[in-house]
Amino acid sequence: MEDRTLYGYDCLDVLNDRVALPTGSVDLIYLDPPFNSKSIYNLPFAGKDKDLRPVEAFKDTWTWGSKEDELLSELSGGPKSRYLADIVTLAQHIGATGEMGGGGSSLASYLVNMAVRLLAMHRVLSDAGSIYLHCDPTASHYLKLLMDAIYGQSHFRNEIIWRIGWVSGYKTQKRGWIRNHDTILYYVKTDKAAAAFNKEYIPYPPDYVRRDGKKPTGKGVPIEDTWNSSAADVLNSIMIMSFSREKRGYPTQKPVALLERIIKASSPAGGVVLDPFCGCGTTIHAAEELGRNWIGIDISSFSVGLMHERIRQNFGTEIANAVSIHGVPINVREAQALAARDKFEFEKWVCGAIGAEGMFHDPGTPGADGGVDGVLRFYPFRMGKKPKAEFAIVQVKGGNVTADSVKALKATVERFGATAGVMVCFDRYMRTVENQRSKATFSDDADTFPVIQGLSVEDLIDGARPHLPLYGRTRVGGRIEHQEELLS
Repeated sequence: MEDRTLYGYDCLDVLNDRVALPTGSVDLIYLDPPFNSKSIYNLPFAGKDKDLRPVEAFKDTWTWGSKEDELLSELSGGPKSRYLADIVTLAQHIGATGEMGGGGSSLASYLVNMAVRLLAMHRVLSDAGSIYLHCDPTASHYLKLLMDAIYGQSHFRNEIIWRIGWVSGYKTQKRGWIRNHDTILYYVKTDKAAAAFNKEYIPYPPDYVRRDGKKPTGKGVPIEDTWNSSAADVLNSIMIMSFSREKRGYPTQKPVALLERIIKASSPAGGVVLDPFCGCGTTIHAAEELGRNWIGIDISSFSVGLMHERIRQNFGTEIANAVSIHGVPINVREAQALAARDKFEFEKWVCGAIGAEGMFHDPGTPGADGGVDGVLRFYPFRMGKKPKAEFAIVQVKGGNVTADSVKALKATVERFGATAGVMVCFDRYMRTVENQRSKATFSDDADTFPVIQGLSVEDLIDGARPHLPLYGRTRVGGRIEHQEELLS
């Protein structure tokens, strides 16, 4: 039975659900959690109006509170988990100042939250399973202590160094050594996983010859634990450059090639891959591409919608319809309930579901958004011309839609220099949108499109998307092609 599942919950809740995730049911876990970077990550978009601030994707800031007291007490009470509590307590004593006896700290809060989740992941991993923990030098050494305590030192396999990208101009201004790598800690649950490892190779360059002048006949160069750092590995780049076609606008997005390498090496064909901090869905994208079953978890409604839309754009409606979704609306009743309960979460879910690249609000005002809830990037088809990105403003209404709000959308489109505007609302308000919207159109060489249009939540749930030139990706001739490739 194929498993394609998305959860819009805190991963701890899902990991502790023995029905949703039975013991030993997962073959591979990859996680790219917060790093304790003390940063706030936004959903980016370069708009013309500098007064708008981006909406947060997630906060990577941590403070100690009553919840952390409870988690530490829970860890202290277990015969094995008490060692995790000891590591957290050590971090408390070291404190933010780096001095012994420094008191509770951001680091300790981060570690106790990670400890309970990493411990829960151990339960769901099969005896032949592997786990890859993506982190950076901020807390990687503390996370390794946690992983050693959970999995045992003998089941640590590699510290993989992944070169993030080429050194750019702003990095060269930094004093001292320039940090340009992340760390991936690779552990196995038992020795069964080590035996199942699929060794990978980098192909020899076309002009490569051995010292004796003969062409090599073997597989290639075995991949080491430094990725994108050797001359051979650069030939098979696993970076997302600033102009990369797979970019989705998510602040901590990782390249598909990185996840493909991990999944091919440490999961069997048809196995189950789990990402408990799934973000914009790179892991599930790579898993689907490689014929694995997959489970993606993220606490953000935006992320869950974005992941589902990413699957639809890359693998088609039939595959997207086969995805089991929990924690975000899958029918009109649930959408109405979310809109009534939390307007902002409803907006986030809608914007993610249609593939928006950013969300915005006026500075200091939690509700007002200047008429912009999200933005869509698309590429009109113009024969003989290089594809150029244009944008549509997305406005989401969970309740009443007035004639004035529809008319104002046209002004917002003009204000931001966008090409089009899309109002998403419930079906009972679509007549107002249709009657009051501007009837202006724009065209490319393939079709004509309304400058202002409506999309009902009901149709969105049924798989409809805005009537715009193709945006994102689509499948052609059995291959995944980017819109820019189709039009070039």
